Amino acid sequence: MKKIISIITVIIIPFISFSQAIEQGNFEFSVGTGIGIYETTDNDTSNNNSTAVAGILNLSCQFAIANRLSIGVVFDRNGYAQNKDSADKAHSLNALINAQFRIVNALKTIIYLNLSGGYTNFKYIEGQNNLWVSGGGFIIQPGIGFKHYFGKTVGFYIQSDYTTFDYKQLKDSENTILKIGPANDLKDFQLKLSGLNIRTGLTFKF
Repeated sequence: MKKIISIITVIIIPFISFSQAIEQGNFEFSVGTGIGIYETTDNDTSNNNSTAVAGILNLSCQFAIANRLSIGVVFDRNGYAQNKDSADKAHSLNALINAQFRIVNALKTIIYLNLSGGYTNFKYIEGQNNLWVSGGGFIIQPGIGFKHYFGKTVGFYIQSDYTTFDYKQLKDSENTILKIGPANDLKDFQLKLSGLNIRTGLTFKF
């Protein structure tokens, strides 16, 4: 009986060791693109909510601190769509710290939960007069993703996140804080965007 158990152990242990796409100590680098659709709200009661659509460029790096858990950094650029005839432009640059927990970590396929949070800088440029509004804020992104590796190094990913951008203060091109409300009760203008991000691209592991 002991011989049978020993034989089974010898067979199973290598399979377990090499059946995971990502193991402790691996680095992953990902580059991709995507789209974001957000509801925009602010603290000006005279404004109606609107929808913003953004094209996303994405770059990220993760390090596996355990077989199922990685931590890393993410850099995004969101370029917001404008009317066809408009010279206006808007974008945000985002730098985040993230964690990925792998629910499934099979030989080539990964399903993971993602949580990212960090800093975002928004800028809106009125093209006709070259005036702009900008401000920094916070971003948080919980989500879920899928990765598949074709071989030992190269694969692809698809990731979806619920994203919230929160800007508590914006300044104009003269470095003046934007205010709203009556003259005797002025408040800082605040902007919030929340909605769905979908990204896809290539991922590399080492």
